[in-house]
Amino acid sequence: MGRCLTRLLRNHCDITLCSRRPDRALSLAKRLGVNASGIESCASKSDIVIATIPTEDLQPFAEQVSKKMQPGSLFVDISSVKCGVVEVLSKTLPTNVEYASIHPLFASAAVGKKNVILIPVRGSRWAPHLKQLLTSSGMRVTESTAEEHDKVMAAVQVLHHFAYLSLRSAMARLDWGQDMESFKTHAFRKSLAVLRLMEGNLKTIELIQRRNKYAPYVRELFIKEAKRLNQHYRSNQGTT
Repeated sequence: MGRCLTRLLRNHCDITLCSRRPDRALSLAKRLGVNASGIESCASKSDIVIATIPTEDLQPFAEQVSKKMQPGSLFVDISSVKCGVVEVLSKTLPTNVEYASIHPLFASAAVGKKNVILIPVRGSRWAPHLKQLLTSSGMRVTESTAEEHDKVMAAVQVLHHFAYLSLRSAMARLDWGQDMESFKTHAFRKSLAVLRLMEGNLKTIELIQRRNKYAPYVRELFIKEAKRLNQHYRSNQGTT
């Protein structure tokens, strides 16, 4: 995500990349034509710090870098789940540091529609500039709250992913010992392509399943509807 956002933002602002592995930051910065620096040095000179790191690492990272950030500067996370995360970071960040949370709903700078959710949490100086920066970089920005975000994403991500995870598990259990290549439909191939994409991001997908507060409700709804449909088709088996 850091690489993706850098590609989109680099022509609209000055970007400095930093990483726990400085060699990786330097290598990527050279390829993308931006600067690289140490984490604390970068934080002390930046108006906006965007943390493109795993959700479970956000709190210690925010605690570390915010001590070096300029008063009035903006800390931004890109977590996929907002409720809980926003509350924790609001308490972790010092009161003189502004805070916003975004969720880019795309994984590549090449996609056509680049929707991003913006949740302004604290401060009013830099959030409007962030919104303008994202918009000028080709993203469609929608402002929301942490609660609204997680409620909608329970359908868009939790329910959607759970359906595919269920398909994945069921396919693994069938084990009919047949070569399916000659039997695959176009729609089935597309579903398999989605599953392959998910395989590369399972850690985040599973985190969303566990941490979105609405996840248990939508999963139970999915199971309930699956059972209802199963009963419907069983009762109509063999009829036209």
